[in-house]
Amino acid sequence: MNKFQPLDLYKRHALSIWLFMLWFAVIFILGRFELWRHIGVSHMKPLFADLHAVLSAIECHGRGVNVFETNPCDVASRVHVYGSLWLELGKLGLGTVHLFSKGFLVNIVFMAISVWLIKPSSGKEFIVSALILLSPAVTLGVERANNDLIVFSLLAGSAILFAKPGRIAQIFGLLVIYLSALLKFYPSILFAAAVIIARRNKKNFLIITVIAIGLFSTWLVTNYTEFLLVKAIVPKPLDFYATGARALLAYVGRPYPWILTVPAIWLWMGFMFLIATVSIILAYRLKLSGKSHTNSTLNYVLFIFGLLVLFSTYAINSNYDYRWIFFIFTVPLLFEIKRTALNEKLPRRLVVCAFIFALITMWTEALRATGLFGLVNINIFFNIGRSTFSIELLQQFMKELSAWGLFSVLFAFAIREFPRKR
Repeated sequence: MNKFQPLDLYKRHALSIWLFMLWFAVIFILGRFELWRHIGVSHMKPLFADLHAVLSAIECHGRGVNVFETNPCDVASRVHVYGSLWLELGKLGLGTVHLFSKGFLVNIVFMAISVWLIKPSSGKEFIVSALILLSPAVTLGVERANNDLIVFSLLAGSAILFAKPGRIAQIFGLLVIYLSALLKFYPSILFAAAVIIARRNKKNFLIITVIAIGLFSTWLVTNYTEFLLVKAIVPKPLDFYATGARALLAYVGRPYPWILTVPAIWLWMGFMFLIATVSIILAYRLKLSGKSHTNSTLNYVLFIFGLLVLFSTYAINSNYDYRWIFFIFTVPLLFEIKRTALNEKLPRRLVVCAFIFALITMWTEALRATGLFGLVNINIFFNIGRSTFSIELLQQFMKELSAWGLFSVLFAFAIREFPRKR
């Protein structure tokens, strides 16, 4: 029987351990000295303010207040804009008195899972991983202890279950998706992902498809009224720290108001057509370049989960930047492709492009915080003259167009690596 060797364990996971320690140290320093705004993170008090909104809603709900209409228990009087399942946690005695301990726990679990999924295996991968995890977009979610981090952890568990060959594990994976969709509505898109992934095994395909449709139908019927209620009151950010197709439309409409006269459905269809066209062209080129590079089922499942969550929420609505935490799901497959496509230039170059696009999107708020663009003396931006407003428009265009490029590359890889039936 082999003895436990801590040194061997450290050697195998040294980069992951150092990545976690670096991440924790940076977050600690930002919080201890309140340096959040210097890297483009909007700080709210108290720390873990988004978790405070949920815990305060639980408290007010316990007092008989309709927290979908008013929430006097919250420091900013924010109404509850999530599923009502959160409110049932009051039966466990949770409240704002537990804010720091529960916020710390949410963040530690999220950070540990993220590092475990990424597992950098080289110095270059370590640097890319650090830039992603330390980005303002991810840091915003950590600073707020936003409940997206809880959903992230649940969906990571679901992906692990789906990657297993057993039918029972995949059914439990569907149940985790169902639970996640009761907390926040966007994970419901992953019922479709489950069907896509189940295609790789013909024996399980029919059963998983029927169960996925059944769970989705149950979720929709039992939550439809609440879905409409939350849809009407959920924030739809269009300013700083926001991202999404709606946000870009608003930015374009400021210097060019005539754009807003075009029916939104036509603009949305044009956006979808552009992403689909570029993705298909790139996927075709990838197919010509060589074989599939996916050896890990878990990496592919994570990739599909992350891509569908990101794109569906981006295309349908605008979101706060912390939604980009789900890009972490796509990183393991991108690293795997980079490692295995040693003699193929196109896949490796597209992986590099994906990371560049992602870093621009996730770090743009830091550019605003440093005032870097304010040093540029250019007379005209978007026909409205040089001003802080026009500089910010340029930054937002960079952010959103990079997201478009990122989605095009990710969908190309999703098509290219689509699993064949077994």
